[in-house]
Amino acid sequence: MRIIISIWFVVAAPAGAVDWHSAQSVAHAAAEVSPSLLALKSEIAAARERVISAGSLPNPMLMGGVQNQQVDLSIDRQMTMYMVGASQTITRGSRRDALRTAAQLDVERLEREHDAQRAEIERDALMAYFDAAAAQSEAEAADEIVKLAKSIAEAARVRYETGAAVQSDIIRARLQESDVRHQLLTLRGRRQQAIARLVAMLQLPADTSIPAFAMQHEHEAQGEQASVPESTPAIAALEAEVRRADEEIRLAKLATRPDWNLEASYGVRPYEKDVISVVGRIELPIRKKTMIEPRIREAIARREAALKQIDVLRQQLRGELGVAAAIRSEAREQIALHVNELVPQARLGFESALGSYQAGKATFESTLASLQSYLTLNIDYYEFLRQERQANANIDAIRRGARSGASIGVMR
Repeated sequence: MRIIISIWFVVAAPAGAVDWHSAQSVAHAAAEVSPSLLALKSEIAAARERVISAGSLPNPMLMGGVQNQQVDLSIDRQMTMYMVGASQTITRGSRRDALRTAAQLDVERLEREHDAQRAEIERDALMAYFDAAAAQSEAEAADEIVKLAKSIAEAARVRYETGAAVQSDIIRARLQESDVRHQLLTLRGRRQQAIARLVAMLQLPADTSIPAFAMQHEHEAQGEQASVPESTPAIAALEAEVRRADEEIRLAKLATRPDWNLEASYGVRPYEKDVISVVGRIELPIRKKTMIEPRIREAIARREAALKQIDVLRQQLRGELGVAAAIRSEAREQIALHVNELVPQARLGFESALGSYQAGKATFESTLASLQSYLTLNIDYYEFLRQERQANANIDAIRRGARSGASIGVMR
């Protein structure tokens, strides 16, 4: 029962500890309860235990029995002997060192793998968080547009009642309002999808109530540089794999110097003097071309493959960082343009068009067009905010060890 309560506490704790208005808090909580990271921690613990046994001598073997017993169970006074003894395989120090080093490199590789996977999980949580926040902000913007659409419908009704407009203007205004409501439902659905991903990552119950959180209007002025460091946890894991392959080559070459086995026994002869025996055994590495040399070549080939994997990963990360940097750069320029010009101008344009329509100086079509333009630019603004934050999360995750970049939805 105590174990069950402890597990429940670990799973349930993030629900109260998460600050839903902090993206980093959500990402950290997701990593803390990630089953894959918890599994890796267990693998690391197991690998550390293997280090202890890797450099140890094998257990000695004890022997006991009777030798040269006659088949009729009679005793041959000269030959029958009751024997006890022990044998020990003596592993060479160089081989034990290589085995211990290889086991330590397995630990290092798994630790770097843990760091890389943590960066990826936190990045995935940030992606979902920013998707949800952007959808929330866009829904709030659409909700404001619904109110503006009602003002157009009211203006059309007033003009219709005075004979200055046709009934179709009222119908089209209401259709525009319904269309905005349609977009609002779509945005709320997008938020629910992103929230569902977050709830699963945080190991929370499916019916957990998540408070609304929106995108902050200030865009990030600076972020991580889009360049691959000399070493990241992902690269370090592959480098540990290369060094592990070096030890495999060393172990393969040490096969030409096999281990010794020593055996000592004491024999009791009831009617004669007791005897002792000491025997040494060693494997003869005479089949080098069929057993040893192929193993050496295999280990060398594995090392070369691990080295090439580092080059492949570097090439992939450079491409992923370049794409993320380009998305971030465009998003920042678009954000500045939307904040300083497009959104304020669209707002003024709508207010001017509505006033002109009410005064009979502008067409109904231009009023609807200005409303739609204002809605589109508001939504675009939050989309570019989302892109900037997701691109920064991608760049930071890759520099912290992620093995690939995440997909970012880009405005077209």
